[in-house]
Amino acid sequence: MSLPDNFFEGVSHIFWDLDHTIWDFSTNARLTIFELYHKYDLGKKMEHPPETFHSTYIRNNNLAWELYRKGEITKEHLRQRRFRDTFSELGTEPDSLCHLFEKEFVELCPTKSVLIPGAFDALTLFSKTYRQHIITNGFKETQAVKMNTSGIHHFFETVTNSEDTGYQKPHPMIFKIALNEAGASVENSIMIGDNYEADILGAHALGMRCVYFDMHEESAEMPEDGIVKINHLNQLLT
Repeated sequence: MSLPDNFFEGVSHIFWDLDHTIWDFSTNARLTIFELYHKYDLGKKMEHPPETFHSTYIRNNNLAWELYRKGEITKEHLRQRRFRDTFSELGTEPDSLCHLFEKEFVELCPTKSVLIPGAFDALTLFSKTYRQHIITNGFKETQAVKMNTSGIHHFFETVTNSEDTGYQKPHPMIFKIALNEAGASVENSIMIGDNYEADILGAHALGMRCVYFDMHEESAEMPEDGIVKINHLNQLLT
């Protein structure tokens, strides 16, 4: 879907999600997983190649994050289970190795700097006209590292984190807090994100215009009024 000609009319604030929207979590996590797999010579500890270890981890991580967003598990539980479940599923006793992987993954992955294609160009173009902000459910201690390492921190005036606010997207309070911190209103703001439920429906419920970034064309849902869907961030450059 193309952006309507008047979609940005009256807009002065752009709110972005970070992971999967700007910062390429999938690529950076893959690089980190492969690095750790070879560092600890997992090929001798399991019968599965790094590709299988990576895909199993991603599935378990996504499941854990979904439970975390729903408030069904804590941050600590999320970090305890995603590698533990991966090692167990692949027939390897997790023991202390899963804790080591979790520790090093959290330290190493945020230092990777791959961005979603078109993200830097969109941020650069928008910086000439709009005030830009981040609203993230990601862990506070890693999000700043990601933005600094990838060279995008300077684009954002405010960063609203779920850990600081006590609310996770799509809860309306995290959007209200972000708007207040930015000195913005729903009328002069746009939310851009990849998660239809958390980023888009959460912001849209307050009356914000939204850009749904559906890079992998995973959603068959038709966007509601006030929501446009794009498949590449370069579509924002028009």
